[in-house]
Amino acid sequence: MKNYMAVRLAPYLLMLLLIGCSKEDVPQVAPPSVPAATQKPIIRETDLINDLVKPVDLDDRFSYTYGYMLYATLQQQGFGNLDASYFAKGALDSAKQKGFFSQEEMSQILYEVQTNMLQIAQQELEVLAERNLKTAEDFLANNATREKVNSTESGLQYEVLAEGLGDMPTEESIVEVDYQIMLSNGRIIDSSYERSQSSTFQLKAIMVPGFIEGVKLMNVGSKYRFWIHPDLAYGKDGTQTIEPNTLLIVEVELKAIKQAL
Repeated sequence: MKNYMAVRLAPYLLMLLLIGCSKEDVPQVAPPSVPAATQKPIIRETDLINDLVKPVDLDDRFSYTYGYMLYATLQQQGFGNLDASYFAKGALDSAKQKGFFSQEEMSQILYEVQTNMLQIAQQELEVLAERNLKTAEDFLANNATREKVNSTESGLQYEVLAEGLGDMPTEESIVEVDYQIMLSNGRIIDSSYERSQSSTFQLKAIMVPGFIEGVKLMNVGSKYRFWIHPDLAYGKDGTQTIEPNTLLIVEVELKAIKQAL
């Protein structure tokens, strides 16, 4: 800022010096017969942003830090085409309350960017869903050849790990279970064992058809492992933690069937 002000004030300082000189003090010199070559004035280019020095005051340090972190965060969030110069220009113009675009124009720009990002995200999800579906179906085709694996008409695959002798639940039943949900890579995404507490719920309340179908095959005291096709799980929509068209591997131990309250 000091360099910027010095450049702005230089012409005025020069004018004051010229005005302060007396005409009598200026010697009269005859003009040369050959015009002298005039030198172009040396103009120092300044950059209001890059000429700033390291901030000292807390407000200045915070301003710099917040701008630095905000720009980095936006890039990490997918705005890789941000132009640093226009980003800084926008901040300066906002401080002056005068910019290139009106509020309506800026709203339209944000809407266009949002629309583009949604389209890109949708395309990426479709590619991911196709890849996950192929992975799931390849896995299930190979798994079906294993001797202990059974398949239902819907395509649910299961293996009996321990057979119980108790009653079998219906969709209306309130069941107490221990369970563990895994992905095909072995990553556990939910487990009652890790919480050291069984789960109790009405079976039909579970939003995974393959889970409901599988538990209905069990007697109290049984422990089964299920391989659930994406169509019998969360499908192409997935969840916040489960990608679209993800195969689920679920181990369930049916501990009890409880009376409805």
